[in-house]
Amino acid sequence: KRRENYEKQNKIRKAGGGNSLGVNIFSRLFPSHLNGSPKSRHCGRKRSSGKSNRKELIKSRKLAFTLAEVLITLGIIGVVAAITIPGLITKCNNIVVETRLKSFYSKINQAIRLSEYDNEEKESWTAKDTNEFWEKYLKNYLKYMRYENKRVGNSNDWRLVYLIDGSAFLMDIYGTWDEEGNQKLKTNGGHFIFCPSAKYCEGGMDYEKWGRSQFVFGYWPAGEIMPKYHKNKGVEPYLNAWNGKKEALYKGSGFACNEGAKNFYCTAIIQQNGWKIPNDYPYKVRF
Repeated sequence: KRRENYEKQNKIRKAGGGNSLGVNIFSRLFPSHLNGSPKSRHCGRKRSSGKSNRKELIKSRKLAFTLAEVLITLGIIGVVAAITIPGLITKCNNIVVETRLKSFYSKINQAIRLSEYDNEEKESWTAKDTNEFWEKYLKNYLKYMRYENKRVGNSNDWRLVYLIDGSAFLMDIYGTWDEEGNQKLKTNGGHFIFCPSAKYCEGGMDYEKWGRSQFVFGYWPAGEIMPKYHKNKGVEPYLNAWNGKKEALYKGSGFACNEGAKNFYCTAIIQQNGWKIPNDYPYKVRF
């Protein structure tokens, strides 16, 4: 019937009569009915041949990765990560240690300056032991979380102080004691050993950690120890016996910063480099 209607409309159109607008609309809506046999008419859609389907399948397969390609890519990523991640970790550790060292240096000396307003100049301060020094001169002028005693045997009577940024420091008013616990020598200053992470201070003073996760400062404002570098000053990187030459910070002294020495000067190396760990620093730092 469609064919017959189409032929009638076509005859009318060719004759120049009838509704040519309707024919035009029909031809636009059903273009496949204007040519070809009935077998080729499927509402304006063409059947895809089996050959074209195969081509499309092959093309889609070419867009995927093979297992070998995936494994090779993962291997390359692993090699790159193994090369770069240790360096990134070292850099991150350095930044944290540098920042916390500089912050501690600033805060501890600020606390001492505040204490001077109430307790006169620091050069005149006296204390029979570490506890008295802490209670009288520092405790009320420094922000901290908690503190505890870390004296081991007859060694210096260390005080461990936990700071609010996760770091900590050990401090002592330096003296020496005999085996029976009698004090043989006493000064009005001592050591401040800073740990960028508090966990490295919890075991007490440890030479094996100095320059790595413990950093040594000296405090002798009255000048009992190395007045050239410590007299009339607050808490400063330890420089007892230093001859003033940069290379002596690294070698040539029992206080130098190297594997064969005690690493007293490691803190001074960092400070003299603008509180940045230099490229020739002998250790990897930890926090």
